[in-house]
Amino acid sequence: MPAGASFLSPIIDGTARPRALAQDRAVPRLFWLAVLAIGSAAAAGLDLSGTLATQAGMVLMLAGGLPHGGHDLLVARQRWRMRGNALVLFVASYIAVAAAMALTWWLAPLLALLAFLGLAAWHFSEDWDAPRDRLLRSAAGLAPIAAAVLGQPRAVSTLFAAMTDPAIAKLALALVTLIAPVALLVAAVAIAMAWQTGSRRWAVAQGTALALLAAAPPTIAFPLYFALLHSRRHIVAILDEFGASAVGHAWPFLLAAIACIGWAGFSPGFVDLARGINPALAFQLLSVVAAPHLLCEALGMQPKRTPPS
Repeated sequence: MPAGASFLSPIIDGTARPRALAQDRAVPRLFWLAVLAIGSAAAAGLDLSGTLATQAGMVLMLAGGLPHGGHDLLVARQRWRMRGNALVLFVASYIAVAAAMALTWWLAPLLALLAFLGLAAWHFSEDWDAPRDRLLRSAAGLAPIAAAVLGQPRAVSTLFAAMTDPAIAKLALALVTLIAPVALLVAAVAIAMAWQTGSRRWAVAQGTALALLAAAPPTIAFPLYFALLHSRRHIVAILDEFGASAVGHAWPFLLAAIACIGWAGFSPGFVDLARGINPALAFQLLSVVAAPHLLCEALGMQPKRTPPS
């Protein structure tokens, strides 16, 4: 048996190549253009933490990443055949979970921040076909956050403090820093496994994203990862399961716009005409809409991650 074959055997089977193709299709050309733009800006000495770069990141995160969760309604209607009262109950439950997360930021910000980080790690782990072990995949899912924490500790601490308070930010940063090396090591293994099973574009993109998260402020690096890799992975799964017509509608963007408007009412400082979108409140909004989206995935309502045979 070739070296490393036993290590990769759980994913080297008849479905390995289709999965590799699905992962590779989740890397758009726009990702590389954005990486090139950010790298060029940094090389030119431009301030990537300045207002212009920050606002570009927030728009990308909200407009390019937020709508992908709007397809939960499509999954509920098409795969689970929800209609009438069942669909109304689904929407009501969705809103209730989002409202609970919003209230948690107000009542227990430490719990909200830790829950956000933990849910994000679990959610990002769904982008990977390997490793198969749930805990290891979650560690790989934590890697984007870990890279930012280790590479940009001051910027991340400032963001966490704005989302909660300095004491909570310090504690959360310390907790993530403690497990960050393990998360990055597992991510490196996952990248190697993706490469060896043929998903080389995905492997290189993930490695590039982690490097960018370590080198650039989270207000620009994370939106790029979130919108152009994670969200794109979700859209590819939607296309594979439901066809091109599933993403040809404007309602996911409408739902995202409604979420932003509702959050602006709950947090009046979310959008300021002079300073634009508040990054701390934008990340809080991301957690609010992510909570019900993740619950749907936990209940088995996520799009299937393999293309149809």
